[in-house]
Amino acid sequence: MHGVATVILTTSRMISRLVASMCVGIIYVMLGLLVTQVLMRYFLGAPPSWTEELAIILFTWLVLLYATVGLREGFHVAIETIPAGWPRLQAWADRWVAALACLFGWVTLTAGVAYVGRTSGQKTAALQIPIEVLYLSVPVCGALFILHAVARMIAPPEARRNEVEAR
Repeated sequence: MHGVATVILTTSRMISRLVASMCVGIIYVMLGLLVTQVLMRYFLGAPPSWTEELAIILFTWLVLLYATVGLREGFHVAIETIPAGWPRLQAWADRWVAALACLFGWVTLTAGVAYVGRTSGQKTAALQIPIEVLYLSVPVCGALFILHAVARMIAPPEARRNEVEAR
């Protein structure tokens, strides 16, 4: 395999693992925020509004980030329509789906950057932090979609099969 392809595949694999670990951390932080909110509602009768807002922001990041891991690892929704006896057609279809995912990533990246630019300067309601903290999730995940889709397009079929079997 060529040097550039190896760098792309390695980068995709490492970033996917990092993002998956970050998602686990986000889940724990969200759980802590929601427990704090419930306890303060129960004992003080007044839960802080910022815990819910931060949990929503983290949930947005969680869903979008883990969607990119799903693309990389191949656990997204798929319909098997090509018989197993046609590996060349399956490889072609996999690359076609990866190309469409790359296009989706490009649209998400460009539209997300434009939206972040339009909403720049606004603040969240409870935390009063820049709204970009929330909206940057879209272009970041668009860029990750592009990376993982390109990696899926250039990966040899046997490498993709070996990764699936290793799980």
